This record gives sequence, structure tokens and C-alpha cells, in this order.
Amino acid sequence: MLSQTGSARRYTGHCHCGTITFELTGPVRPAIMCHCEDCFRISGYSWAAIAVDTDRFSFVSGKDRLSWYRSSEHVRRGFCPDCHAHMFYQRLNADMISVSLGMLDELTDITIAGQIFTSSLKPECVHSPELPHLDAGFDWSQD
Repeated sequence: MLSQTGSARRYTGHCHCGTITFELTGPVRPAIMCHCEDCFRISGYSWAAIAVDTDRFSFVSGKDRLSWYRSSEHVRRGFCPDCHAHMFYQRLNADMISVSLGMLDELTDITIAGQIFTSSLKPECVHSPELPHLDAGFDWSQD
């Protein structure tokens, strides 16, 4: 496992609609980007997550609303039943939970350590730092 990063600081997060909120206390495992077929299909592309020991993770609200999906024999994934945000990944009987980077309120002290299942990228996409930034002037009516 990668060494943990960040301080013993508190992180908060929530799903898109705010039904499920949580907090955790670092240090956390640095973020990993996963390109496996499961992550690709569940999230619409690659998925990035940090991980933290379950004893340093807790729900603030919505725990009873969280929906778990058993995506394989050894893994479950947590979703919001209202906005369907893919929030969590957890190996069954594990002492850690992975939390989607997109659910965190702040990414201070979070680093992306690497990526896995890069040979699974479809359609043969490559993350490139040379890709142009299209925020300014992008015509959203043409998407």
C-alpha cells in the first residue's frame, strides 16, 4: 500500500444533492486513478479516490439513505439513491474505505500518486498534461 499523506486534518464531503454527508480524519492514502472496466462503466470514465481507515470515517447525515451495490464478489460501491453519485468503494471485510475525490469539499493536501489499470483505458485514451484547457470560450450548446 502507498504511504499515507496529509496531516491529521478533518475532511468533509457530500454527494451532489447533499443527501449524504460525511467526514474523515487524515492522514489518507494518496489518490489513485482507476481505469478498470468497472470504474469506467460506473462513473462514466476513470475514477479517482483517496482511502482512509474506517475508524477515522463517519457519516454526518444520510447513512440510512446510502445504497450499496455489490460490484464483484469482494467489493461493494456506495451510491446516493437520489442523485446517484458514486461515492465509495470498499472491499468486503476491509478496514479501509475509498472515497471519490469528487465528493470531498476541499482537496487541500490531497495528491494523486498514480493510476492503475491503464491498459484498460477505452477508447485508448491517454491523460495528457498537454491537453488544451477549454474552459474559456467553450460552446456548451454544441455538446
